[in-house]
Amino acid sequence: MSIKFKPDSTLSAEPFPSAPAEKDIITLLGVQGLSHNDYSIVELKVMLQLIKHAQKVIVNYVIPKRVSHNGFYFTSEQLAAGHTIVEMKLSELDITGGKHCAQLRQVITQMPRKPIELPFKVGNQTGYRLFDCLFESEVYKNRQGRWMAKFIFGNNQLRFFYSFSKGASKIDLNVVQKCKSASSIKLYLLSNCWAMKGYTMIKPENLMALMHGRKDYYASWSELERKTIRFACKDLKRLYNHHIIDFYLTYQAFFREEGEKKHHHMPDHITFTLHDRRSTGDTTDGGKIPEELVVARIKLKIRLILSYKVEESCAVKLSNRLSLDMLGELNDWFIRKDYYLHKCEVEHKKIRTGAYIAKALDGFFKDHHA
Repeated sequence: MSIKFKPDSTLSAEPFPSAPAEKDIITLLGVQGLSHNDYSIVELKVMLQLIKHAQKVIVNYVIPKRVSHNGFYFTSEQLAAGHTIVEMKLSELDITGGKHCAQLRQVITQMPRKPIELPFKVGNQTGYRLFDCLFESEVYKNRQGRWMAKFIFGNNQLRFFYSFSKGASKIDLNVVQKCKSASSIKLYLLSNCWAMKGYTMIKPENLMALMHGRKDYYASWSELERKTIRFACKDLKRLYNHHIIDFYLTYQAFFREEGEKKHHHMPDHITFTLHDRRSTGDTTDGGKIPEELVVARIKLKIRLILSYKVEESCAVKLSNRLSLDMLGELNDWFIRKDYYLHKCEVEHKKIRTGAYIAKALDGFFKDHHA
């Protein structure tokens, strides 16, 4: 069965405009953005163009019906064939302004050589299904002499790739076009798929799988940071400064022991903090504290009182100094303090927990100018 999608528009390959670019918004399924692959910058753009051409399926079928990998509907023709064919003009996939048609043909024919792991959920547990490739492909000229691309999705690949099990989010393809590396694109997609409210923690091996398709892609933290994370975060900050996006990310590696960092060991986790232009500071344009911040401050106050026996009046004052962009660092801070308090308990070292936490947290806020 052949399915042909007509694009709504094509991507521009021009550099930064003098005014903010028009948005080219598409709906991205979480399983697509959170897949494990090692696609290049051009391969990622091809994949996203395929997703764009399938918007009617995603928006009108997958999302309303919350289709899982076990609930995808196939026609009798698709079941008999065992696959679905998507045919498109090569010009519809042209992401380089028409200057590198030969390169694009080569990329499309080479993509089936790269494996991909697609996430799926069973209950609250997430697993990954490994496929040798996302699709088979063919590039050819039709009777009118136009270059065409044929993508052959096996039914298994299709039902996992278009599953709603990891939700959906919106992305701007014009932002993707402005990214300077595959890692930048990946981090932009991940930021939207994570739907971050303040921060996200992730194991380094899981980040490497998301960025490069393998959990052991780098041997050390310094290599992972230098070759992937640092540049990607810097690139998103560049887009933020040019008002192409409304957020940027900062990160910090969490080591339980300082010696682990000195020996270039992988951190226990990496904390990414989201800095959103629309919710920075304590108040919105209307002078009202954002709801997320109100909830975060209440949670902090209750935690200080119940878990650390901090006096209520002190807990209120401390929690009111919290801002959303501190949440990731504060979470790591509490992990270290809990580790220290546990060591004190094991070693029978007496400590006034409430006073210690209150004083230390005051220092944390002062370091963050709060």
